[in-house]
Amino acid sequence: MKKQIALIAVTLGLFSVGAPVASHNFSPVATAAAKTTEVVPGSQIKLAGAVNVRDLGGYKTESGKVIKPNMLIRSAKLNTLTSNDEAILTKEHHVAVDVDLRTPAEMKEAPDKRMSGVKYIANPVVSDAESKENDKIANGQTGMIDYYKYFVDSTQGRHSYKVLFHELLTVPSNKAVRWHCSAGKDRAGFGTALIMTALGVNKSTIYKDYLLSNKYRKQTNDQALAELRKKGASKATIKKNYYGLIVEKAYLDEAYKEAETHYGSMKGFLEKGLGLTQADLTKLQNKYLEK
Repeated sequence: MKKQIALIAVTLGLFSVGAPVASHNFSPVATAAAKTTEVVPGSQIKLAGAVNVRDLGGYKTESGKVIKPNMLIRSAKLNTLTSNDEAILTKEHHVAVDVDLRTPAEMKEAPDKRMSGVKYIANPVVSDAESKENDKIANGQTGMIDYYKYFVDSTQGRHSYKVLFHELLTVPSNKAVRWHCSAGKDRAGFGTALIMTALGVNKSTIYKDYLLSNKYRKQTNDQALAELRKKGASKATIKKNYYGLIVEKAYLDEAYKEAETHYGSMKGFLEKGLGLTQADLTKLQNKYLEK
């Protein structure tokens, strides 16, 4: 792990900055959903100043229940939100807690827009010290795979996700929790997989949601790679950064393997790794699932 994190930090630091062009990041179905009360699982919340912002509402669990809308929001970083974006998040989606999973350095470089009535939680999955130790960029794909081991194996990672669940358990029932990292795909993506597991969503649906980051970040990623080519980057450098910009099934597979090896299953990781009790899981399901 300690040879790999720099790849993530460099890639996300360089290429997930700036305000996105939101109009190019939504499918017709997702746009239609924004105009009606229909909940379309996996659709993106349309914002001018952030990409890969999604409500988990509408996903079905194995028991046939459905995740309530406007309660569980995942996203990329939020430093370029507009006033209208803030209104959408707080008024339409009832966001009351902002859990920032980035490193302290990332938080300082691109601080979240602080919103009235929204509690901000600085909750890094990876520490600055860990990031600074990794001053060499390793192979992009293997580096990303190793990154996901860290989420499960490290004390820092487990503490961060435990804090996220604490906020989910304690936020008022009519309010939403939003969690995010820089690109909204790795640290936030794994956090989303944990939440969906806790709510009883099946693994295939979890992967489907996870891989949607490639769809919603495509324009941002294409621009980043084009900029590298413009600057004369080698094919090897472009390839390494490509793997840091996308998500692959193999990345999340590695986290599942680590959880299964050390805790028996991803549910075992929730219970033994994060300390969630059966009562906690029942409370989460009662709180976030339609009856």
